[in-house]
Amino acid sequence: MSRGLGWDSAALSLWRSPPQRVHVRVQATVWRVTPDPLQQELLRCLRAVRRGGGLHAAADLVGQGALVRVVGMGSQDQAFTTVVDMLKHHAAEPEGEIRAYLETCGLVSAGDTLEKRLRSYAETHFVDERTARRRSDRGTEALATIFRDEVLFFRPWGHLTIYQTGPLVFPVIALHMDPGSEYREPAVWINDKLQDLPFEFEDPPSPATEYVRAGWQLKPVVLQPSAKWLFKVDVEWRMGVWPQWVLGSQMADNRLVAKIQTQRNFMTEATVTWGSWPGYNDVPRTPPFASFPPPPKSDASEGPSTT
Repeated sequence: MSRGLGWDSAALSLWRSPPQRVHVRVQATVWRVTPDPLQQELLRCLRAVRRGGGLHAAADLVGQGALVRVVGMGSQDQAFTTVVDMLKHHAAEPEGEIRAYLETCGLVSAGDTLEKRLRSYAETHFVDERTARRRSDRGTEALATIFRDEVLFFRPWGHLTIYQTGPLVFPVIALHMDPGSEYREPAVWINDKLQDLPFEFEDPPSPATEYVRAGWQLKPVVLQPSAKWLFKVDVEWRMGVWPQWVLGSQMADNRLVAKIQTQRNFMTEATVTWGSWPGYNDVPRTPPFASFPPPPKSDASEGPSTT
């Protein structure tokens, strides 16, 4: 048979021998993700709040430094208000995990201990206490992630833009907020004079941000060259959660500088002042003020070509 197939004795013996087992050693590489220190600190704070006697006031956040620093921007009152505002936004999810954490902290569920509040939550939502604890635990982690990533927690946005050309300043104020937020109308001062500016929000919300918007393009204001501020606008917007302010400015005159500052009392101030140039002790502080060039004429306004 081997001769007919052209096999030699070595090949035939190899064919008749049992199959050999081959041992392959595979070394797996395990990647370990280092826990984020800020998230872990926020987790500890959130768990400590839940273990306490209940979250009922800003004073219950004493000692929770990371939570006050990140969520309240250094203010216990703002941290507490922001946490309460989170409950308002998650109230529509009866079985939601974030809502479960907030309820078992004492914002809704009764009890001066965590065990009593878990029992109250379980009775209210018709689940056992283990389910209540699992939901609350997952809500703790979800909130820590939200706070760690500095999500704006439905924080209102304020946009303050200042344009200067010639002797005039054109201030523009735009407000953006979540439709579910409790709205409080801002107060606006121009050069320390209170303005009558009723803000009306557009409907429906923006598809991009899901926020509603209200805006004012104020009348142009004449610069005051000899005053401490050539121009000043103050906006006080006392929302439940501190607004996030963004300033935009465009100065045609390179001697001018726009500055903005926010205060702990919900006040935001933008000013136009004289600036300075490198190598100069002072800049010339006399009008006229530089202006932007007029926009170029469009082709249509120039009429038909004669060439």
